[in-house]
Amino acid sequence: MRFTFLVSFLFAVCLNVAGQISEETYPKTLWCENDTFTIAYKGFDRKFPRKVSSTTESDSGTDATMDDYATLYYGKDSIRIKYHNRVPYGQNVYFNIESPKGKTRFRLHFNEINCYFPPDYIKKNTGSIQFDIPESYELANIIWTLSPGGQRATDLNKQNDYFKEVAAYFKPWMDHPVLKSLDFPDSIYYDKYYQFRENSFAFNFDKTLKNNRLLFNGPYYYVFGDELADSSLFGKMKPLAEDFAAKSKFREFYQKHLLYYKKAIARQQQLLPVRQMWTWLEGQFPGRQFQSYRIVFSPLIGGSHSTQQYHAKSNDGWFSENVMFICGTDRYDSVTTYTEKQREGLMSGIVFTEIDHNYVNPTTSKFRATVDSIFSNRDYWVKPGISKGYYGSPSSVFNEYMTQAAFCLYVDDDYDKETADLVIQKREEMMAGPRNFSKFREFNQELMKLFKGNKPKKLVDLYPAILEWCKKQGS
Repeated sequence: MRFTFLVSFLFAVCLNVAGQISEETYPKTLWCENDTFTIAYKGFDRKFPRKVSSTTESDSGTDATMDDYATLYYGKDSIRIKYHNRVPYGQNVYFNIESPKGKTRFRLHFNEINCYFPPDYIKKNTGSIQFDIPESYELANIIWTLSPGGQRATDLNKQNDYFKEVAAYFKPWMDHPVLKSLDFPDSIYYDKYYQFRENSFAFNFDKTLKNNRLLFNGPYYYVFGDELADSSLFGKMKPLAEDFAAKSKFREFYQKHLLYYKKAIARQQQLLPVRQMWTWLEGQFPGRQFQSYRIVFSPLIGGSHSTQQYHAKSNDGWFSENVMFICGTDRYDSVTTYTEKQREGLMSGIVFTEIDHNYVNPTTSKFRATVDSIFSNRDYWVKPGISKGYYGSPSSVFNEYMTQAAFCLYVDDDYDKETADLVIQKREEMMAGPRNFSKFREFNQELMKLFKGNKPKKLVDLYPAILEWCKKQGS
């Protein structure tokens, strides 16, 4: 068998600059005497056969990774196609293929990827829980908080001494263009906030402290929105953010506050027993596993939290990491009447209800038809004040009920009665009150009754029963 190794100079190449996707066409028409060609991918035993005459256009692909390749077999010959674009961007290679029965245009694609974890990262972080305040992420939080949109915002933490230091230090640069650019109508505030804040996490400052360049060099390439982070709001404003960092000497400010950040991280670790939550959830949802958790926060974040999960190939199969973006501990440390255990329970709710979406949501998808039929009666389950932008589908409403109630089950399982009662009461008040999930108390109490009365069944096994209860309530 003759192998042809495909190299870039054989192609007419067109680079899509906006998406960084390379478009390439093989210059010769391939001939398949038996009407069949086959695609094989690096690391996969299986080959994927195609009939030339079955369609005039076809495609096949895999995610882009470093040193990846695919092999196209046709007749007695084959071509090895290397992924030679820059991670994380996609690559399309087009082939014109003919046989005695017809012809087709075949697209081989290496898809853009949202992360790439090197082997040493996977080895170091398997089974680990990271807590940190990344430098690029703190820059984004400071910029947003000082911007016109941030100054009007009521969901940021502007009550601590750290904010006062930020406001005083950066006051001379309040007219900087990057701040003035972040002024959006209330109707799109949160979308822009997350686009700017979360996508900064995909960038890393150059290791040389005097260099203010923000590098898009992994391991994360996508965080929030519909595109890779370098095409996001933060990515587009990166030159302005770098200029603000240079002129304000942000990196000096960050270095001088490392001890403060270290103490804030230590306090997060005290109040967030993530491994305990991790173990409980994987016990209640067997088969759903993550290898790593990362808690990212800023002292300037108030009540706006989010989560993102990442999956990448590893030598042992797949490496999965769950990253959560949350606030600091001020919201509960500032209440002097709480005990330390109550602070832990209340603070844990922030992380737990981000983590458990990764367990609840995939389970809900198995009951999609039932959930849709019950929760399509949206007005029964939520008050008009709740945003349809975030909870527009029946499944999203049910998932929020389920994730919050799962937290209450965890608290009831793992905390003393006095602590559990307070934390559950606060959660029910918040959900049924400000968050507008009007039937949460009833839902929560019913699920708790089912959970206690059907042991040793797992939470995953109670979906049919709680959905049957929901059906009776909303009918």
